[in-house]
Amino acid sequence: MSIPAQDLVDLQQLANRYWALADLLEEVPLAELFAADATFDLGSLKLEGLPAIEKFFADRAVGMRETERTTRHVATNFLALPEGPDRVRIRSTGLVYAANGTLPLEAAAPSGIADFEDICLRQSNGRWLYHYRSGRTVFVGPNAASFAR
Repeated sequence: MSIPAQDLVDLQQLANRYWALADLLEEVPLAELFAADATFDLGSLKLEGLPAIEKFFADRAVGMRETERTTRHVATNFLALPEGPDRVRIRSTGLVYAANGTLPLEAAAPSGIADFEDICLRQSNGRWLYHYRSGRTVFVGPNAASFAR
């Protein structure tokens, strides 16, 4: 089973918007990324439902601004695996660089490298959303978030 080109573009844009939100580069309504009943699983941190995911990202943004924390996530190896006409499993790898202070920041090794596995479902309006998003830390480095350790 193959995935139509427009669906691949839409799924990649879903991921790009997620990472822009995670790095505080764009304000993206989480309802445009996650289904109402989504699960967000980071290993030591598991969030069930859109309200819990929204609270996590709101609290995270406040904490990042208060501590002048800057992150840049680099996502690669995006592999879309169809599981049906309206269901796709996505595998990818994410690297994160993080530091606190005023820009420009000292460059260092990544604070973490993780494998991501997602289940995306097409909604009735045609939009793809995360139904399940998981990140599993493979390598942990300096400045890693507490949930990544």
